[in-house]
Amino acid sequence: MIQRIQTLYLFLVLILSSVTLFSPVAVLFNKESATLYEISYKGLCLLDESSKVPVSSVWALTAISAIVPVVTLIIIFLYNKRLIQIRLSIFNMIIMLGYYVILFIYLFYAAKTLHADWSLKIVSAFPLVNIILTLLAMRAIAKDEALIKSLNRLR
Repeated sequence: MIQRIQTLYLFLVLILSSVTLFSPVAVLFNKESATLYEISYKGLCLLDESSKVPVSSVWALTAISAIVPVVTLIIIFLYNKRLIQIRLSIFNMIIMLGYYVILFIYLFYAAKTLHADWSLKIVSAFPLVNIILTLLAMRAIAKDEALIKSLNRLR
């Protein structure tokens, strides 16, 4: 299980998606009132000098960020069922694309409501890296499946 390259790819996806879950993803800045907001798993929060005051919830973004590491962990432990691993990998990539869709919907409406400019943090690029790593893992899983089928034909 650990010695396969797809497990290493999936382990990196697990780490990066966990970091994405607990880190702020975007920052919004209102120039008129000089207020700073951030989007994280806690929601859209107003940043004061000493605390974070929640303004609204981003539960869909948090849910997607929490689903990705769970599905990745399931994929890692289903190493004997390669076809299910491939299907779950495709599902995981679709979820990560949905993450970006929901993130930009939240950013668009929050920027419009708060009259603020938004900027993304480096953590927001992790789902894209995760998609690439999951694709690489899926290709390695498919190669293993093809090897197993070819060995079964020889018997």
